[in-house]
Amino acid sequence: MAMSRTLIRGAPGRFALLAAIAALAAMGGGCGYTLRAPFDESIRTVYVPIFRSFSFRDDINIRLQEELVKEIEERTTYRVVDSAEKADTILSGTVLYAPKFNAVVSPNNLPRQLFAELTIEVSWEDLRNPTDPDREPPKVVLTQTVPFFPEPGETAFLAYQEAIRRAAVDIVNMMEEPW
Repeated sequence: MAMSRTLIRGAPGRFALLAAIAALAAMGGGCGYTLRAPFDESIRTVYVPIFRSFSFRDDINIRLQEELVKEIEERTTYRVVDSAEKADTILSGTVLYAPKFNAVVSPNNLPRQLFAELTIEVSWEDLRNPTDPDREPPKVVLTQTVPFFPEPGETAFLAYQEAIRRAAVDIVNMMEEPW
């Protein structure tokens, strides 16, 4: 009987010790590791205008801008502002292509599997130093391709929405490091 009291009494102490060790290990112990993403702390605000579009798909550039704003606000320390005058940086771009193409057709020549493709050119301009001669930001081109199947009811709209979401995640991932 006395043994069970010792185990019950000793268990919270052991748990607290293990929790403290885990917390110290998570802090990195001064090794330079951190749990937060390596976003540039000198940047506080980002302006994300509606992207230009060379695509005939309706509102794909507006949906991309909305998804980018949501992704930046959820994952970064940056605040999205409504004008370039209030911003430290501008994240802008162009939707270059948004084609849809067949991958598999049925014997009756109906599409069974299609791909929605989204190609975007993005640049991130730093506005904090207007006299910098290298102010022209580099442009990055990225492509997302999402398969969809019309027979069970999947639509091109949903495939493009997934491509937009993936592109927004990739763009915010690229914001972790200088361009």
